[in-house]
Amino acid sequence: MIELRSLAYFATVCRSSSFAQAADDLGIAVSTLSTTMKALEREVGTSLFRRIKNNLYPTEAARALIRSTDPLLTAELFARRWTAAPTRASLKRLTVEIGLSFTIGGLSKAVRHAIDQMGAARSDVFVGAVWADEKDAPHPGSVADDWHDTESSRIEIALDSESAEASKRATILLRDRWVFACRMPAGTRSFPTAADLATGRLVVPLLSSPLIEQAERYFSQHKISGVRFLNDHPGDLPRIMDDYPEAALFVPASLVSPRLGLTNIAVIAPSKPLATRIVARTAKPNAVTSLFVRKLRHALADQQLVPAERPVISLRQIRYFNLLQRLRRVSAAARGANISQPALSEQIHKLETSLGGALFERRSDGMIPTDRGERFDRMSRLIDAGFRRLSSGDDGAASPQSRRIAVGILPSVNQHGFLVNQITEAILDVQERHPSLKLMIREAPNGTLQDWVIRGLVGVAIVETILPQMPRLPLGSSERLAAIAHSRHKMLPPGPVTLANLARLPLALPTNRFGLRQLLDAAAEQHDIRLRPYMEIDALTMAVTMLGRLPICAVLPPSAVEREIAAGDLVAHPIVEPAVSRRLFVIYSGERMLSASERELVNSLRRKLSEPRHTT
Repeated sequence: MIELRSLAYFATVCRSSSFAQAADDLGIAVSTLSTTMKALEREVGTSLFRRIKNNLYPTEAARALIRSTDPLLTAELFARRWTAAPTRASLKRLTVEIGLSFTIGGLSKAVRHAIDQMGAARSDVFVGAVWADEKDAPHPGSVADDWHDTESSRIEIALDSESAEASKRATILLRDRWVFACRMPAGTRSFPTAADLATGRLVVPLLSSPLIEQAERYFSQHKISGVRFLNDHPGDLPRIMDDYPEAALFVPASLVSPRLGLTNIAVIAPSKPLATRIVARTAKPNAVTSLFVRKLRHALADQQLVPAERPVISLRQIRYFNLLQRLRRVSAAARGANISQPALSEQIHKLETSLGGALFERRSDGMIPTDRGERFDRMSRLIDAGFRRLSSGDDGAASPQSRRIAVGILPSVNQHGFLVNQITEAILDVQERHPSLKLMIREAPNGTLQDWVIRGLVGVAIVETILPQMPRLPLGSSERLAAIAHSRHKMLPPGPVTLANLARLPLALPTNRFGLRQLLDAAAEQHDIRLRPYMEIDALTMAVTMLGRLPICAVLPPSAVEREIAAGDLVAHPIVEPAVSRRLFVIYSGERMLSASERELVNSLRRKLSEPRHTT
């Protein structure tokens, strides 16, 4: 499960000049930071950083992830301030709509800093930034809460219009001068002149249309030729510089602010200056909009470093709070979260400490939210909804579940068993529909699979018993267990065997880590039958091999060894009085929703497992 702390480390790395600088800002070792980033890459199922020559820079997936991470981190910080604030002021909302492309650094860094400063000055105003040019990225609150009962304001940040009337109503935030930018070796004492760069090769990334038009007019006016307009996103400046080492970029200076991948950059102003005005417009100015505009102008002018992100609240605590807020009982919330009551209570207590006071009033018949708890409720739902969109890929970010499926499966006797074949067919079915999907398959017994799901090592797991306190989906597959013996030993007469008679035979059974053993033990206990296995073998392939060597019985679903039964090597004796059946379920964590790909896998499994079995 991705945590806010990992996302905060990631955001700090992207905005720093190097991993070492980010680690120093965060106060942790570089090795710790590198390990955390590698774990985050495994979670999202894609590379977040790429190396070209000696430069490490964020990938396109990283830009999408940080664009979705920023609102979560700002919401967490605001939630702490708003919940702990002594003021009785009502919650207000300010939407900052930015009509530009999102890039790491420059304007995005200034907006992030301005939001932080705004929160320090007005703990009752929640600021949500919307990058309107990024159509695939809704901001927190656009889905989670309609804010119909909240006083709202809106600011538009955009390139200055040539309309005189529009310019009158606008506040100039930044005169963003255009520059030539190129990479120079460390220690370079003499940089090329603007005239040399203007007569050499120039490249311009895929800027917004008004910026491209402004650059084209500039080149035409000053008779500059040989310019190449690229289809590369301006967020890819580090890679563009390495792809075109002989050229200089011509871009607004805000795009070349220091960050990961932009090291040893020479920034040179052209002889004939060019500037783009970035302005703020407000349909209905008020104290809130005026204060934020001042904070943003100050951030853009000073280009101060954004402090390292340091979230205190965890997403796990938010999930537990939301469960308790909805169910109002610690026992019910603990069952829903699949943890013990003391563990849930401890996390709620830590959350209350972080927020400066009690969130619930404990009563004999349940939990009642305090005023502080009611305050935190709205923000916790907003953060949780934002994280669910990030996890499901609905916001365009790299998604742990949309790009990758980690599946846990039960061990198989051999590759010919019905279950392993149908699971394989279902996985291949999903893979065919989603060729870019990355799959990870891990094999383990029931108990281990449950632990892996809880720890987030696999997203879904196929198990054969109903595990307590785990969300589960039945696969519609049920098969009676049988005593399996080798035909040469003639241990039983043909036909079924009662569980009581089976208990008298030498048995080779798995340990109780396996669902089959748990099913047998539960049935035996219910009928006062005691099972004493001759040997316990968790390696099912070895257990079947042992049947040919010793006069012993194993207990398996017949479909697991159907080829051996058809060949006459093994004999299956259905267990009766009582009949013991194996049912299959998919389990998953109650702390998240299944991704679309995982739901497709479940449906495919149901179809495949309902198909008739053919023995060959």
